[in-house]
Amino acid sequence: MRTDILSQIMKFNAIFKRYDGIYRAAARKFDIPELTLWILYVLREDTRCTQKDLTKQLLQPKQSVHSALKTLEKDGYVELKYPENNRKSKYIYLTEKGASLAEDTVDKIIDAEISAFASLPYGERQTLLRLFDRLVNSLDGEIRKL
Repeated sequence: MRTDILSQIMKFNAIFKRYDGIYRAAARKFDIPELTLWILYVLREDTRCTQKDLTKQLLQPKQSVHSALKTLEKDGYVELKYPENNRKSKYIYLTEKGASLAEDTVDKIIDAEISAFASLPYGERQTLLRLFDRLVNSLDGEIRKL
């Protein structure tokens, strides 16, 4: 039984690595760093986002996100602004140039994701989400016991 489960885990991991590789290949295709792709992705979905929010959502080191944002800011793709009455955290906003880059990159990826996900019937999508969430929660619990 353990061998069967290990074989399934290896197959799952191979699929997951392929899935991850699709996004890495997309970043290369669009000639942008992978972290930049993910920052643009988040900014398309979350218009009131701070560096701390990005770090948390992307599960990336604070310094990596900071460096990527500084480059995006220097190149004119994002602006960092303090909200009124709050000098604690700057919000990140796409500039017109940044929105254009997002349209040419992550918007196309999001459209592809929608098409791919829509290719599964509604019930299968629900099952996929439910089972993957259960697996991740279970794995998190097991790893925390280590």
